[in-house]
Amino acid sequence: MILDFDTLKEEIIDLLDKKRIMVLATSANDRVSARAMSCINKGLDIFFQTDKNFLKFKQLEKNPNVALCVDNVQIEGIAVQKGHILNDENKYFLDLYKEKHYGSYKAYSHLEDNILIKVEPRLITLWKYEGNKSLREFLYVEDNKAVREYYKIIK
Repeated sequence: MILDFDTLKEEIIDLLDKKRIMVLATSANDRVSARAMSCINKGLDIFFQTDKNFLKFKQLEKNPNVALCVDNVQIEGIAVQKGHILNDENKYFLDLYKEKHYGSYKAYSHLEDNILIKVEPRLITLWKYEGNKSLREFLYVEDNKAVREYYKIIK
């Protein structure tokens, strides 16, 4: 069933605006790892900071395909390096990050090896219920397409 792209997009943005912590999954060389991250969003784009010496960054360099999840939402996307958090072009991140994650901002943003990562979503999946029916809604970001699929029930 086809859905209105903009309606589902706005629903997702509203949900992301309220969330502070997301789980980030990365992989490289047949090793998958996941961790909770202090994130912010600008529209559908997700941002976080990390240290260049950490496993997640080393994996991102080899494989920029990542997944994030929060509550009943899964996001598949591409991680893009945006330089140090304190660079002028990253001011939008710094201001919002300071507001949402002040403790992390104070502890980490001024460290030399910190880098800003932007996740550009490709596919966002929401798990939902409609009465007693289970369903998933898919937002195909690059295609501007939204779809609902109901689970099939054994008869």
